[in-house]
Amino acid sequence: MNAKQTEQIGFIELANELNQELYEKHGELEEQFYYSTNGYMDSFGFGNKMLWNSEMDDRKFIEEKNDYEDFKPYIIRCFNLWISTMNGLSL
Repeated sequence: MNAKQTEQIGFIELANELNQELYEKHGELEEQFYYSTNGYMDSFGFGNKMLWNSEMDDRKFIEEKNDYEDFKPYIIRCFNLWISTMNGLSL
């Protein structure tokens, strides 16, 4: 298995883990986290909202690690920010 395949399996496992956490907190939901790829670009989202894609990776780069911030906390932060924005909408 190459590095790309290992990364893709990690995304799939994370989507499953986050969906399980949501289920445990809120029960059955219509929308779910997902991972998708077209072979060139990877994307991670919830329902019809794309939270991240590999073409526009805006995670923080951590100099000490010489790598980007961990993906799970980043996705949770993006999701929570999006949900709080949605909850703030009114007419």
